[in-house]
Amino acid sequence: MSSTIPPEVAAFVAAASRLPLDSLQEIRHATAVAVAAGSFDLTAVPKFDAARFSALQKLVRDAFHPRAEELRAARPGGGLTAAVSRTTMTAQAIWRRDRLAPEQYAMLTGAFPAHGVAVPERDA
Repeated sequence: MSSTIPPEVAAFVAAASRLPLDSLQEIRHATAVAVAAGSFDLTAVPKFDAARFSALQKLVRDAFHPRAEELRAARPGGGLTAAVSRTTMTAQAIWRRDRLAPEQYAMLTGAFPAHGVAVPERDA
């Protein structure tokens, strides 16, 4: 299988990595609250083979790298990790949106459009 990242996934990662710090913190907090409440199901995140996951993770880490110090300083022990993790999960959902139920896709991607980051329609 190819690990070539679809353009809509790359565009999402680029846009997410430019979000203001406050937006990234709000997304992290909203996700944590939703997981605790049972309304965010981490098992819905599509699984990837090693090559695809590695390529995606490299793209996300590289996108956030210029902001690493800013994110670490804002939330020591988790700001950068949370931004990378949440962006990666959403990118996985975008990449494999054809395999997700509409509710799953909305759950996995919904935090970002609220902060101005577009995600493709599930049926696109």
